[in-house]
Amino acid sequence: MKRVLKSPSFNAVCIILFSTFYSLMFMTHTANTEFKLLLRYEGSSAVWKMWSNFLIAGYQIYMVWLLIAVTIFVAVLLLIRHRSYDEYHTNILTYCLVVAAVLTLFAIAIFYWVILSEPIWIAGKFMLFIMIHWTTVVFANLVYILICRWR
Repeated sequence: MKRVLKSPSFNAVCIILFSTFYSLMFMTHTANTEFKLLLRYEGSSAVWKMWSNFLIAGYQIYMVWLLIAVTIFVAVLLLIRHRSYDEYHTNILTYCLVVAAVLTLFAIAIFYWVILSEPIWIAGKFMLFIMIHWTTVVFANLVYILICRWR
């Protein structure tokens, strides 16, 4: 596994595939009128009401484009690196991935608690979870690249 993590191009391909999947998911659902009906929140929480209105208006597309831009930036920085990372950089990447995994597990726990406490409107809550997960992974890779650039 360490051998694969040493390759900047492997990391670039992984982050591109990851972001491509999520961006296609968000872009196809943003324009789908049937999916927008699932996003209408009828509960009493002001936070979920705001998130529902945000999703129904289609504003998540701006978040998607921002994450695509960060992904492209990360991929370009990875691909212009011509040599493999050494053991030190591989350890930093491992730590960044562990932080992303811990934050994702934390988000899963919160998501689980939110669904159990109010089991309505799962589609909107799941969209928030995916956005948090995607953002965490992309920015963990960005932090890794920025740290490795200066060392």
